[in-house]
Amino acid sequence: MNLSKKQTDTKEKIEVIAKLLDLDPSWTVAIAMVESSLGEHQRSPTGCRGVFQMSTIAMKDLLISMESYDDDMIDIMCGVLFIRLLLKRWKTWEGAISHFCDPADWTFYLDRVKKYRKQFNLF
Repeated sequence: MNLSKKQTDTKEKIEVIAKLLDLDPSWTVAIAMVESSLGEHQRSPTGCRGVFQMSTIAMKDLLISMESYDDDMIDIMCGVLFIRLLLKRWKTWEGAISHFCDPADWTFYLDRVKKYRKQFNLF
């Protein structure tokens, strides 16, 4: 998979933070790829923001105000921390991923994450 310089930089940031938080970088990068194609400063029509398309509810779960949520590293750190929180709650990557997306779409979403994970050859 060919990534732009900015996507490669974002991917590397995610990998570093994931490793610091003892998470598998391949899953976290794949989730970010599905959410935003590793694009920073993304906004969805529903108000989700950043590389991981974090919602206001998810950010409140992490106790961080959305008003201060414009820094790339904070964006990535919050996304990875939220994934870590979900993994701790649900014990498996599949369980965590099922709570990261719309429950109605989780099978499709999980298949896309697995596809990107395989394309990045990170496992």
